[in-house]
Amino acid sequence: MARMKKKKNAIRGKRRDKRGEILGIAADYFLAHGYEGTSINEMARESGISKESIYRYFRSKKKLFGAVIDRELEDYQTRLRAVSHARTGSLRKQLLGIAETLLEVITTDRTLGLRRLIFQQASHNREVGRHYFQIGPGQAYRHLNTLFSTHAGRSGFSPADLSRHFLALVLHFPLLQRECAIRPSYKASQISEIASRAVDAFMRAFLRTNGRN
Repeated sequence: MARMKKKKNAIRGKRRDKRGEILGIAADYFLAHGYEGTSINEMARESGISKESIYRYFRSKKKLFGAVIDRELEDYQTRLRAVSHARTGSLRKQLLGIAETLLEVITTDRTLGLRRLIFQQASHNREVGRHYFQIGPGQAYRHLNTLFSTHAGRSGFSPADLSRHFLALVLHFPLLQRECAIRPSYKASQISEIASRAVDAFMRAFLRTNGRN
C-alpha cells in the first residue's frame, strides 16, 4: 500500500514538473512572439516538447495562455499575501511593504510585456482581462481593503476609496514611465525611495498623520 502511494506521488510529481516545464517555455514564447504570433506546432518543434504533450495538459492555445498568466502571477500573489498578512509593525510599515512589493513586480520588463499581451487580448476576449484583474490588481485591492477597514475612521474615505487612492499614488507615475519606455528598470534603492515618498504623502493627505505611525 505504501509503495503504491509512493508511486502515485511520484507520477503526480512528474506531471507537475512536465506541466511547469511547458508553462515556462510557453511564457517565454508568448512574450517573444505575441499571442497571435504563437503557434503550438512551432513552439513544440523549437522546444523539443511534443505537441501531444502540450495538448495533454492544455486543450487549446487559449487555455495555455490562461495558465501562463496564472503561473506568472504566482510569485506576485505569494509575496503580496506574505506582506499583507504580516500584521506586525506600524501601518506605515505595512503599507511600505505592499508598495515595494507592487513596484518590484509590476515595473519589471517581464511583467510589462505580459500586461501588454493581456490588454491586447482583453480587447478581443473580456474574460482574459477579467481573469487577470481578479488574480492580479484585484488581489491588491482586496488586501488593502482589509487593512484600511481598521484605519478608515481617521479619514473621511471608505476602505475602497483609500485602496484606490493608495494604488494610484504608488503606481501611476512609475508605471507610466516604464510603459512609455522613458526610463530603464528601477533599482532596489529607487523602489524603496519611491515607495517611501508615496506612503508618507498618502498618509498625510488621506489619513491625517505625519506618515510615521
